[in-house]
Amino acid sequence: MRKIFLVFLILTSMSTFSQENSSAGGPPKINELIGFWKKIDIPNVESMNQVNPWPQKYQWFAFYENGKVYSMMSDTEHEYSSKELKAIFKVLPSEKTPNFELNGQFLKIDNKEIKDYTEIWGVNLFAKDINEFFKKGNLVMTLDDGKGKVIYYRLLEKIK
Repeated sequence: MRKIFLVFLILTSMSTFSQENSSAGGPPKINELIGFWKKIDIPNVESMNQVNPWPQKYQWFAFYENGKVYSMMSDTEHEYSSKELKAIFKVLPSEKTPNFELNGQFLKIDNKEIKDYTEIWGVNLFAKDINEFFKKGNLVMTLDDGKGKVIYYRLLEKIK
């Protein structure tokens, strides 16, 4: 059974990111996750990422209220609007599109097209600017090696 475990460990303490305990951020609410996202660069991410299962540099994602998650990747930069991404993702067959489920700080993605395929992502939505790279409203997603060590980071910015 192929499972990819993703756990959020971007900072030293999970409580640091709890929205109840700090203004830094925490797990997104479903209405904050719904929409279109673009992967943005993290400085020195190559040295942080021990694996890169999605090697194309430019990536876009859409989370829909019906529980579907769409994605696409490219080696070429594009500045897509949410309207353009909606049109692009609309042509993809819904029945072959992965589903997502948000449960606190974890985002589960399954793909019915691949037997026993599940991804569990750790997610954090920043509630304030941390530095010049981690901005309010950015979403960080992390991949865990199954033993608690983060081996892949992805930072997303919401597209208006």
